[in-house]
Order: sequence, then C-alpha cells, then structure tokens
Amino acid sequence: MKYFYQQLVGFLSVVLVSVVVCGLLFYNVMTNKIFLQRSQQLFGYAKAILVHDLTADEINSSLSLLKDEHLGVAIFDKDNKMTYPATVLNVKSSLTDDELQHLQDGSAVNMKQTKHNFVGEAADLVTIYYPIFKNQTYNGFLAISSPLSRIETEMAELRNSILVGFSSAAVVGVILSVLFANYQTRRINRLRKATHEIAEGNYDISLPTQKRDEFDDLVMDFNKMAESLQKSEQEIERQENLRRQLMMDVAHEMRTPLTTMNGLLEGLIHHMIPESRRERSLELITNETQRLIRLVNENLDYEKIRSDQIVLVKQNFSGAEALQNVVDQLQELAKNKGNDLRCECPEDFTVYADYDRFIQILVNMTKNANQFTDKGHILIKGWNEDSNAIVQIIDDGIGISKKEVEAIWERFYKADVSRKSTKYGESGIGLAIVHSLMKSHHGTIQTDSELGKGTTFTLTFPGKQEKE
Repeated sequence: MKYFYQQLVGFLSVVLVSVVVCGLLFYNVMTNKIFLQRSQQLFGYAKAILVHDLTADEINSSLSLLKDEHLGVAIFDKDNKMTYPATVLNVKSSLTDDELQHLQDGSAVNMKQTKHNFVGEAADLVTIYYPIFKNQTYNGFLAISSPLSRIETEMAELRNSILVGFSSAAVVGVILSVLFANYQTRRINRLRKATHEIAEGNYDISLPTQKRDEFDDLVMDFNKMAESLQKSEQEIERQENLRRQLMMDVAHEMRTPLTTMNGLLEGLIHHMIPESRRERSLELITNETQRLIRLVNENLDYEKIRSDQIVLVKQNFSGAEALQNVVDQLQELAKNKGNDLRCECPEDFTVYADYDRFIQILVNMTKNANQFTDKGHILIKGWNEDSNAIVQIIDDGIGISKKEVEAIWERFYKADVSRKSTKYGESGIGLAIVHSLMKSHHGTIQTDSELGKGTTFTLTFPGKQEKE
C-alpha cells in the first residue's frame, strides 16, 4: 500500500473513531440530561401539588391546563392503595417493597418505567414517586407520570442532530485527511526525487527546509549528505587529477635523467664522445643516477612517513646549534643564487624532536625558500615559547598566492614551474615530506605570504609531554 493511502487510512481511522466515541459520549450525556430535566420537571409538579395542598378538583383543573403535557397524577395512601383518581377498583402501584420502604424513609423514587396509567389504560410511561408527609408522619405518596414517547421524540431529535454532526465531521475529516496526506506525500516525493538525482550523480542539490518537524530534520540531514557527497566527488576528482599529474611528473622527472644517461652511454659505447670529454660524461651519468636514486628515496621516505613506518627518536637538543648547522650546510647553495642566508636565535634555544628529522625539515624548508628567492634575504629564527619551540623561515622571494597555500603541501606540486631548479628541489616532494614529518611530531605549520613580497613559514614543535 502506498504511503499516501497509509496516511489517509490512518487519519480517517483516527477521525472516525474520535467522532464515534465523542458522539456516543455526547449522546449518553444528553440522554441522561433529558431524563434528568424531565424528572426535575415532574418533581416540580409534585412539590407544587403538595405545597399548595390541592384538592382533587384543583388537580383536575391544573391537569387541564397542562393537557399538552399528557401528565397522569395519582395519590396512594400509606398502604399503597390509590385514593386519587377515585375508582372502585383496588388499584395499587407497581412499586416493590424496597421502593415503598424507600418512600417511607422520605426519599423519592425517580423515573420508573411503567406499562399502564392510573386509570387502567396501557401506555409506555415514566413515573416519579414523591412521599407525602403530614405532621412528620408518612401518609402515602404522589405519583406523576409522563408519556415515554415525549422523551423518545427528544432523543430521536438528538440522534438526528448527532448523525448530521457525525456526517459533517466525517466529510470534513476526509477532506482534511486527503489534504494532509497529500501534503506529506508531496514532501516525501520531493525527497525521493532528490534521492534519484543523487543516484544519477547530481550532488549539486539542496532542498528548502522550514525546520518544523522530523521531515525537515530529514531534509536537513539529506542536504548535509548531498553536500558531503559533493565534497567527496570534488575531492575524488582532485585526487584523480593529482594522480594523473603525479604520473606525468614522475615520468617527466625520470625521463630527463634517463634520456641524458642513455645518450651519454650510447656515445661512450660507439666511441662518439672524444677522450677528453669521457670523464665529464661519466660524471654526468653519476650525477643523473644519484638524482634518480634521490627521487626514489624521497618518494619511499614520504610513503613511510605517511604510513607511520618511521620511528621518531625524540630528545631535547640545542636548537641554536642545529639551526647554525643548517645555515652552514646550505650557505654555498644560497650564495650561488646571490641570497643572504643567516640564522637568529638565543643561545639557550632548545628543541624537543627527532634531531635527524628536524634537520631534514629545516633543510627542505630552507631549500624551498632559496629556490624561490633571487638575490634576496633568507632568515631562520628560533625561540622558545612556553614549552614549545618556534622556528620561522622568512624570505623576500616571489611569495605564494592564497589559492596555492594549501596546495604547496601536495606531492609533486610546483608553485612556479618556470623557476624550478634542476639541481635542487627537482622532485617537488620536499614540502610534502615536511608536512608529514610535522604531523608525526604533532606540530603545526603556519604560512603567511604575499605575492612579490615574500613568505614566512612558522613551525611549532610541542615540548615534551609528561606521558612521554
């Protein structure tokens, strides 16, 4: 069964059951009220007769005025014999001994149904019995009867009114149920249609929500899912582009030295290279071989770091000495590009890290700064802040755009291919290794850069924790 019909049946069931139950309760209440009103009316007549101590003629006169009421009045003595209206017959009431005792105790008997009136004519009646006391002595009782048909007529009118109300409520309930079920079904169909769009691969979809009920909560969750799928699709596409770029870059990086080595080897084999240039050719082959080995080692190193296959041996050491070692190691490289490389830090500057990996991080970062700086200044600063060690590499090179800040940590990414050095940083993997090593140290990297003005990298190495 479709959800629309399920909703419709559910709503109609609730409406109909509610209307029927309420109708029955209302009918029962109103029926009791009709009997109560008639009973109070008859008791009122009885009290009026007794209070005014009406004679038989006065009672007959009063009944003629109330002929439309079709009332019957009878008076019984204490022995349950009818004394009014006068008759030669020995007429007694149909009251039981308990009911007679009830009257003698001063309590009335309310709305007893009888099958005959007080003159012997058969009829369906309702009768009340009211005790008569004179000088606080029980002297009989007064009986007043009314046709049951009068009450039945009022009850029939009440049933007809309830039936009309029931029918009207049922019609309105059906209409409202159809409208509400259709409204809910439309909301589900809208979500279903959007789900089909997702299944077809269209993740750029968002449904409006009013934040009113669980359906809107479901729509909000759906929108979040669609947004996540869209981001995942974009990330998959980006990763696929990176994979293709990676394959092209690896092929390019390996093709250049392999082509050079192949040409030199063929020249040597076929004696096409003069004797005076043989030594230089062998030197070039060695350099290109080392370049290939470095490329392979860097990729292996990167994968080991990413898969947590390296073990860091952390220790406290002199940061000032380590920074000076990096400057001494790369000073010649900086001079070749006309750059001024120096370090600046207090003598008591200390770092808690793996010493070899710390040097590797600083070397890669400094090489990167040197690669994109010409005839400028490169400054390595270090200081302690609380228990952390802060290191900054500051250059006044070409800078990095905001768009490229996140991408520079990708493997083989090159911010400016035209400025790529063929001797240093040729693999494009140095910053990716730095990023992974900083993660392994639970450290952070902050990049502040402006195109044409330079870049500042801030590396934060956390201090030794108690649990370590």
